[in-house]
Amino acid sequence: MYDTDTDFPEYGRQCDLKEPWRWRGYRRGTVVRRNGYRFIIEVSSGATIELYEDEIEFD
Repeated sequence: MYDTDTDFPEYGRQCDLKEPWRWRGYRRGTVVRRNGYRFIIEVSSGATIELYEDEIEFD
């Protein structure tokens, strides 16, 4: 596994969410951490969500 929360290749990358997030319709975010098999994505409001790799698309 990785040494820190930011020690992985996808850290800081922009991504598109395949499904809009909740009722707010967020479709884009930035990878800020990794939690096992999930990525922690930060959206423009500052909220963070956990998604699996198959739920996002990288630029």
